[in-house]
Amino acid sequence: MRVDCLTFLDPTIYRGGGENITSELLAFGRKRGHDIRISSVRPTRKAFHTRPDVVLLFDVFNFSHSVRSLGAWRRFGDHFIECAIARAPFVHLTTAYPDVCNLPYLPCSGLRGDACPKKPLPHVTTRLLLKDFGTACFADRPLVNRLFSESALNCFFSPLHREVTVGVLKLNHARPSLILGPMIDVGMFQNLRHERDIDYLFVGVICEAKGLGEMRDRFYDADIVLVGRLGPGIRMDFGRHITHLPYAEVPLWMNKAKNFVFLPRWPEPQGRVVAEAALCGCNIIGNANVGALTLGFDLADPNNYGGVEKSFWEAVEAVV
Repeated sequence: MRVDCLTFLDPTIYRGGGENITSELLAFGRKRGHDIRISSVRPTRKAFHTRPDVVLLFDVFNFSHSVRSLGAWRRFGDHFIECAIARAPFVHLTTAYPDVCNLPYLPCSGLRGDACPKKPLPHVTTRLLLKDFGTACFADRPLVNRLFSESALNCFFSPLHREVTVGVLKLNHARPSLILGPMIDVGMFQNLRHERDIDYLFVGVICEAKGLGEMRDRFYDADIVLVGRLGPGIRMDFGRHITHLPYAEVPLWMNKAKNFVFLPRWPEPQGRVVAEAALCGCNIIGNANVGALTLGFDLADPNNYGGVEKSFWEAVEAVV
């Protein structure tokens, strides 16, 4: 197939969590013989087929809110996206919520009204970077809704991810969708049956979005190890903090821990780290905002993983 791909960050160059996923999906598609051309904002690149068979959209509004990034001033124009999706059936995938909300994470937790209660709060510089000085929800923009309501297929990373997205968009009909499970090397993340000498472990960015406040309240006097970089303005006042671990060492620490703690304040599309910890034998202490806990299978069973890339491309090929 001739495939056009629009993505804010070219996943063959950038290596965030979402980009790692989309990079693997594109690599698998090329192995299946598909001719894939990527258009991106960062770096600026436009590459199209004369007659594409399908168009992929990956996190098209995934701009950051920093002065260095120039925020929404460096994004695909609406007309550019509209022309792309008019050329062929399109498949829409978001690894988080950037195509639903133009604020970091999803601070309304999906329960929004007609106006966004968070938008009056950011500093004027942030509002400028968003190119948004109003209070209207980003999801009310016609193009944002069209990307979900007119797509041949919407891809999500958990039932929670789909439920929250559909709720924010107020879609009145169900579109064809695909749930993509965690893409994990089960040979790397496995239960080594070691003696466990850490009561509680957290791995990730240490910030309010990932549940810092609740962890502090519940585990202030407990034996908890927090692994990861500190979010802006965060100062650690409890537990043991490890700034960084090489990725290869993360499974070893998970095998030392009795419990893995993940209590995000806002909906986490999947939370792959929870599945990794479960595979390593940790008891999971989570909450209703962890998408992985809604997948409906035993996260500790390695037989439940694999074939994600294949299922994605079989679904894409079926829409042509």
